[in-house]
Amino acid sequence: MKKVILPFILVLLIVLNSKAQTATYTNLDYAGNGNSKQMLDLYIPSSATTPSPLIIHIHGGAFLMGSKGSSEVPSFATFYNNGYVCADINYRLSTDSLWPAQIYDCKAAVRFLKANAALYHIDTNKIAVIGESAGGYLVSMLGTTAGVANLEGLHLGNSNVTSRVHAVVDLFGPINFLTMDAEAAVLGFTITTNSATSPESKLMGAAVQTIPERVASANPTTYISSDDAAFFISAGSADMNIPYTQGQNFYNALVPVIGASNAVFELAAGQGHGGSFWHTAAQDAKYLAFVNSKFALSGILKDGLNQNFNIYPNPSNDNFIIKLSDNQKYKLSIVDLAGKEITTLDEIYSGSNISVNNLPEGIYLIRLYNTNNQFISKFSKN
Repeated sequence: MKKVILPFILVLLIVLNSKAQTATYTNLDYAGNGNSKQMLDLYIPSSATTPSPLIIHIHGGAFLMGSKGSSEVPSFATFYNNGYVCADINYRLSTDSLWPAQIYDCKAAVRFLKANAALYHIDTNKIAVIGESAGGYLVSMLGTTAGVANLEGLHLGNSNVTSRVHAVVDLFGPINFLTMDAEAAVLGFTITTNSATSPESKLMGAAVQTIPERVASANPTTYISSDDAAFFISAGSADMNIPYTQGQNFYNALVPVIGASNAVFELAAGQGHGGSFWHTAAQDAKYLAFVNSKFALSGILKDGLNQNFNIYPNPSNDNFIIKLSDNQKYKLSIVDLAGKEITTLDEIYSGSNISVNNLPEGIYLIRLYNTNNQFISKFSKN
C-alpha cells in the first residue's frame, strides 16, 4: 500500500497549488503527549474568518511509514483553495504501536480540532476526511465508527467531543483484510496479506487469518449504520496492491443503509495503486464537488419560502421548541442536507417540544407544513 507520486508531477502539483504550501500552524499536539506521531499541521485560508468547512488528510504508507508534511499538500490543496480549513495529521505507525492505536489517534485529532473550532475557524458540522491507501482505510473507519466506545481512545483527550465526521473520500484503501488475498486471486493476481509479515498482519499483531475476530473488529463494514458519513470511494482497475473489489464491496454494503445518494464508487480504468492520477485537477474537482454537495443545503430550501417560525434553543443536543405566530396544526419533517427525510411528526403546534436525542450531530432542515402554509428553517444538532 505504498503511496507513489512521480517526483516531477509532485513538484508541478505543489507549484500549481502554492497557496496551500505554508501551514498556518505546524506540529499542533492533538494528544498532549509530545509525540511527533500525534501532531498535525493546519492550513487556514485567509478567507476563513468565520466558521469554515474542514478537511482532514490522513497519509498512506502501508501503516509502516509516511508522514504529514509538504509532500502531502497536493492531497488537499484544491480544498484549501476553495475555502476549506485543512489539517494534515500524523498517527502512530505499526512499527511501534499495534491496532487500534492508529484509529485512536485519528479520532483524537478530530476531537482536538472540534474542541478548538472557534480558534481555528472550523464549522464542526462540516467535517470531511480524505486519505490514500492506508489513509483511505483510516478515513473509512472514521466514517463508520462514530461513537464506537472501544475505538474512540478517549484517554487521548477532549472526551466531551465526538469524533463524528460527515464526508469521506477513500482513495484505494483496503477494507477487509481477511478477504484481500482471495479477492486478488479472483482478479488474476497474487498478494500476501495472509502472511505474518504483511503490513496488515503487522498492524494487527499476528497473521490476519489467525485472529479473525480481531480483524473483523477492524473492518469499517462491521459498523455501518444509517447515520454514517457520506462516502466517495475510488480505486484503480489495475491496482495490484489492493483489489479494487475491496472498495466496491464496501460501497455495496453502504448503499442499502445510508442510501445511494450518500455513496459513490468510482473504478478508474487502467489506474494502479498510487500515482499522479489521483490528484489531477479533474479528480480533485470530483472530490470537492462530492463533499460540497454533502455540505450544501438541500434544494427544498428555495427562495421565497416563508420561514416565519423560531426554533429554540438552536443549536441543541436534546430537544427544541417550536414557536409560531399562529395556533394552526402542522406536520413536521426533519431533513438532512442530502434531502433525506429523517423523521416526520404529526400534530405540531406552537410550543411543541421536539426531542432530538437520537439525531446525529449535524445541520438539518426543519419543515413545518399544512394545507395553508409551509415553513422551513435550519437547525443544528450538537
